[in-house]
Amino acid sequence: MIYLRDPRPDRAAADVMAAYQAATQAGLPTPRCYQAGVEAWRRAHPDHSAAYAAKQAVAVILAVKQKFLLRVG
Repeated sequence: MIYLRDPRPDRAAADVMAAYQAATQAGLPTPRCYQAGVEAWRRAHPDHSAAYAAKQAVAVILAVKQKFLLRVG
């Protein structure tokens, strides 16, 4: 098992969420919304592999969504 640090403090996290939210507000399908977040991560970290970028971006999105749901719920 590979340990991934919490990606939310990373400089790319805000860009990931902005891209995800823009895609969501545009009414794009869910996979495309996540892909927008991954693309934002890759722009900030061009040295990261596609698989690693996807894991990090999705972790950011899910962590923010979970935090929001815990506040609302």
